[in-house]
Amino acid sequence: MPLVIDHIIPQARGGGNERENLAAACYRCNEFKGAKTGEVDPATGSLVSLFNPRCQIWKEHFAWANGGTQIIGLTPTGRATVVALRMNNEYVVESRRLWIAMNRHPPFLD
Repeated sequence: MPLVIDHIIPQARGGGNERENLAAACYRCNEFKGAKTGEVDPATGSLVSLFNPRCQIWKEHFAWANGGTQIIGLTPTGRATVVALRMNNEYVVESRRLWIAMNRHPPFLD
């Protein structure tokens, strides 16, 4: 799955090209994100900011589920990000199954 450069704060919303605003993202997640900076948390109904990999820790907001094929959100930010980026779409879940079979998934995340 190809990685692309994501603007954490999208250029359409005034984000720049400085390193602090850039992150590697899977192509599909980046396409689903578009110009979003927030999403509704499905558990609380509150609008929250999406996960920022530059200043937030992955394992505080997400966990692997179903043997590593799916990602669950542990916090409002995590849940909203899973929804906004469609992090459990059919294509990526099937890819994760293949990666697990090849002992390449789930990744070790600090």
